[in-house]
Amino acid sequence: MGLGERLKELRAERNLTQNDLAKRTGLGRGYLAQLETNVVANPSADTFLKLARAFNIRPEELYFAAGYTVGSRPIQPRQETPEDILERLRVTISSTVPIYEDFPIYAGEPVEPVDYVSIVKDRAKGRNLEGYIAHGNCLSPTIEDGNIIIVDRDGQMDNGDIVAALVDGQLYLARLRKIADEVYLENNDGRIKLDECQVAAPVIEVRRRLK
Repeated sequence: MGLGERLKELRAERNLTQNDLAKRTGLGRGYLAQLETNVVANPSADTFLKLARAFNIRPEELYFAAGYTVGSRPIQPRQETPEDILERLRVTISSTVPIYEDFPIYAGEPVEPVDYVSIVKDRAKGRNLEGYIAHGNCLSPTIEDGNIIIVDRDGQMDNGDIVAALVDGQLYLARLRKIADEVYLENNDGRIKLDECQVAAPVIEVRRRLK
């Protein structure tokens, strides 16, 4: 069994998607796909360690799958190449997302953000991201009062997604529910139809506000 096959097997055993593994390791999903199809023949030592920590296994198990052999000295994978370093930097370099008090921000007079947060560049790519401060506990314990929600204003909303919507001029946080031919937003306070909202966007991340 090669490294790619072993990674797929470990993911299946733990019921992880490539996106789940990307979040655990900090490696790009595309890079993980290349590992699983053996496009990357000689991963770096750093990659082995990140994968081993994510799966809670010894790195040697992955070294063996990749074809390294054990002699009298510890296994020594090759040093990182410039391409490996660039890939690692591409994944870890962050983009900043503005945080606003009120949802949503309409066209017109510019509104200054109250804060900024960093997000991995790969997660921000191709998205229209904005952050807002949640008030109330209508979706507690998933989202608590004062948490920061990051939304993709151009994102698709799917059944079960957490959604930020504007209802009667107020931020309304709920899960999208498809029941028969109707689409609802449902939270601790009840349920409303999606078409009662003026604006709605999927929440892609929730963060605790530290101050």
